[in-house]
Amino acid sequence: EADVRRQAQEKGIQLAGNAIDDVLTVALFPQIGLKFLENRHNPAAFEPVPQAETAQPVAKAEKPAASGIYTVEVEGKAFVVKVSDGGDISQLTAASSAPVQAASPVAPAGAGTPVTAPLAGNIWKVIATEGQTVAEGDVLLILEAMKMETEIRAAQAGTVRGIAVKSGDAVSVGDTLMTLA
Repeated sequence: EADVRRQAQEKGIQLAGNAIDDVLTVALFPQIGLKFLENRHNPAAFEPVPQAETAQPVAKAEKPAASGIYTVEVEGKAFVVKVSDGGDISQLTAASSAPVQAASPVAPAGAGTPVTAPLAGNIWKVIATEGQTVAEGDVLLILEAMKMETEIRAAQAGTVRGIAVKSGDAVSVGDTLMTLA
């Protein structure tokens, strides 16, 4: 405390009524604490207070959007959107319950339940083999993401069909890894 009082007196700094606050400030932040105390009552020494930016209205398009029916894909799901004159959406319906085919590995066509990647990462090891019968909860493969290994388990009993990945493959969330029939 005596050291801070001495430095404050040398630099002409007025300490707070409860000097312990200023002593703690200097003790915790030795490089900038004293500068703060020097400029505490000088608002010009600090950054200005941020001001809310005023929003500018968006200019209307010279040519209104063409009305019609469009198919829009959002997160792999297709929606049919009816757009009226002026661009207002007047009707929105799902195109189908099946997700739109993405550029991810897809299991071969046929009956079965797809096993999908719950997170993005790399296939570390494929444990299940084509045609293998598995029980619910059996480990099918191991996915590595951010240096953590995650076991991908069978959600149901079945036979492994259409393994779409191999060790070292990179996968994204939702990619089909294999199918259980």
